[in-house]
Amino acid sequence: MNATTIKMRLPGRFPVSLRQRARLCLGGLALTMAVSACSGADDSAPATADITRIGVDVVSSQPHLVTGGSALIDVQHDGSTNSEPTLLLNDRRIPLPADAQRRDHEDGVSVRFLLTGLAAGNNTLEVSAGPSSTSLTLTNYPATGPVISGPQQQPYLCLNALAERRDGQPRRFAIGNGEYLDATLQDQNCTLPTRVDYVYRGASQDGFQSWPDDGSRPDDLLFTEIITGEQVPFIVRLETGTLNRAIYQIAMLHDPATATPTGTAPALTWNQRLLYTFGGGCEAGYFQGTSTGGVLRDSVLAQGYAIASATLNVNAQGGCNDVLSAETAMMVKEHFTKYYGEPVHTIGSGASGGAMQQLLIAGAYPGILDGLLVGMTFSDAITYFADAQECSGPWRNFANNPAHGLDEDTRAAVGGWPNWYLCDQSLGDRPDRISPFDCSAEIPAALHYHPQSNPSGIRCSIYDGMRNVFGGHQHPDSTVAREVAPSPHDNVGVQYGLAALNQGLIDKSLFLDINENFGGWDVDYQRTEERTRGNPQAIRAAYETGRITNGAAGLSRVPIIDDRPYLDHEGNFHASVYSFTTRARLERDNGHAGNYVIRRHPASLSLADENLALMNNWLDAIRAANDDLPMLERIVQARPAALSDDCFTVDGERIVEPAVFNTGRLFDNTEGRCNQLYPPHAGLRLVAGGPLTNDVMKCQLKPIDYDDYPVAFSADEKARLEDIFPDGVCDWSRPGVGQGSNQTWLSFGPSPVNRYQPTP
Repeated sequence: MNATTIKMRLPGRFPVSLRQRARLCLGGLALTMAVSACSGADDSAPATADITRIGVDVVSSQPHLVTGGSALIDVQHDGSTNSEPTLLLNDRRIPLPADAQRRDHEDGVSVRFLLTGLAAGNNTLEVSAGPSSTSLTLTNYPATGPVISGPQQQPYLCLNALAERRDGQPRRFAIGNGEYLDATLQDQNCTLPTRVDYVYRGASQDGFQSWPDDGSRPDDLLFTEIITGEQVPFIVRLETGTLNRAIYQIAMLHDPATATPTGTAPALTWNQRLLYTFGGGCEAGYFQGTSTGGVLRDSVLAQGYAIASATLNVNAQGGCNDVLSAETAMMVKEHFTKYYGEPVHTIGSGASGGAMQQLLIAGAYPGILDGLLVGMTFSDAITYFADAQECSGPWRNFANNPAHGLDEDTRAAVGGWPNWYLCDQSLGDRPDRISPFDCSAEIPAALHYHPQSNPSGIRCSIYDGMRNVFGGHQHPDSTVAREVAPSPHDNVGVQYGLAALNQGLIDKSLFLDINENFGGWDVDYQRTEERTRGNPQAIRAAYETGRITNGAAGLSRVPIIDDRPYLDHEGNFHASVYSFTTRARLERDNGHAGNYVIRRHPASLSLADENLALMNNWLDAIRAANDDLPMLERIVQARPAALSDDCFTVDGERIVEPAVFNTGRLFDNTEGRCNQLYPPHAGLRLVAGGPLTNDVMKCQLKPIDYDDYPVAFSADEKARLEDIFPDGVCDWSRPGVGQGSNQTWLSFGPSPVNRYQPTP
């Protein structure tokens, strides 16, 4: 293995996205003030002999979102006093920890230390330096959660309660050193003892090997070169523990023969960057999970990155619940900062459901992730499942009915897909993805919901899994004595196959037949003859809380590299159109998508390491940019010259050209060399006339205008069309009902700060 150079920088102070910085101008008598009381203070005012400027930061989290009873604190003063800060926690004098780190800066002195012993709820920290003091309230939550996600799912299956695998073996969590977690040690909160293991890369074997129990150094131990030019052993510290009822892991280069890293004295082999990984899928949750997004990535660790992830950051295990994923990532990152050090920046990485989580977290909880590496992108779960449900449910039911005599090309044309396989098999093999019956194999069958035999069982719908967001209402079947989550899905007024009709791919008779018989689905996602009417509360919540991404709010504050392996030709549901729908939302809401780069390539080619390097360079340039500029402008100006929309041939040739989706050519989208190599396809809603943003859950309606059709309808056909759409058809030129930008950092309880209040 070739040695890898790790570029490392050790500046004195870094801005932290989640940090709420407090600077106070205090003079004369010693004063105790709330942090927010002097937010307009003039930092440029000169210090005098009897004036000390003092400020206090929570480095590891926002002050009102502290977890686990501790916080990494940074105290700053202007240096006019040589005394160390005096600390009072809840009116009790506490000593400054012996390992507190003092740093001298041009504008004064900072002292960083780990504050422990926080009680549940509000805590007051008073800090004095010289004649001045300030106080800060820290709100502490248990390490088991919740913080912002609301009441935790019940029932919830810990590792020791999961259903057996098909081969009869128990489901286990593989640590990565050849051992498994002992699930018998779990308590009622799924908590396991935290453990630290070491693994290494050896020359004689592939992958990571377990570090010898006796601590002896293997003869084949590989080395890597860090920025100092020093060769360091390729040994990885691997921490495994539980936070927020999730199993987390943290990996980084560290030699066990050296000092243990801390928040005030990070490992010298760490490049001060954190990669946070997210796993794919989309299930309703209710269980702890057996894997993370992956932390033992040798090419990344060799560069000095730390890597973190947790089981609830795997979308198939975390309930497809991005609020829960955000909360878990927030808590794991907080823990990392307290015990390993403050990251310069945190980069998200993940594909499919891992991309969903990154986009949703960055949009609704900005600051957890500073840059996004998304692959096989879906803009979000809800709008994707509008496509998936309509394909695998109503349209598949109609198209595969032999009585209609449709060939495969016609079936595919109504959705604009490359082939019928995409709907019929790739999507159709999971027709209940958002139904209450779509339970993961980890959940024992005896716990599954059934309206007759087990009406109180687990409803494995992603909306029931996010009841804290979407609320609940009584099941319409009075024999099912339980509340169910409302659905935001709606297809009233949608003219399926409209573009296919306009392009002459289907005739008027089939167009009318499709829309007359398309139907919808009920609360249990079983097909109905009537179209589906979305619940207004659920639709508003989807937009207001950020469960549907938009280009404003948090997504306008992060750089994004979209890695798109081309799978359309295989009929894979990871269709390339979703990269374009995501970028279209940025273009609509911000006027451009200069912070979003699309890179297309064959699935056999990996750009992962290159994309990570480019993202790191991009983020470094953003930090160095003029911070007087709006953030989006800084991002655009800082984008590396080597990074732009491009695609790669199977031979590795790079073609640089803008990634373009032409909505006027849904059935022949081949403008440019990249689109000729990797033509993007559409979906039922785009063929029905919907916007490229693909984010209208319930369309506003307009009267039928026969001038909108290139074909002439007879009087009987007009009467039939008006019977199908008695309230009118979708007016796609207008925003959807209830559509708008989302709020950020919403809480769904127990934190009272910014708690979500649905629009009446």
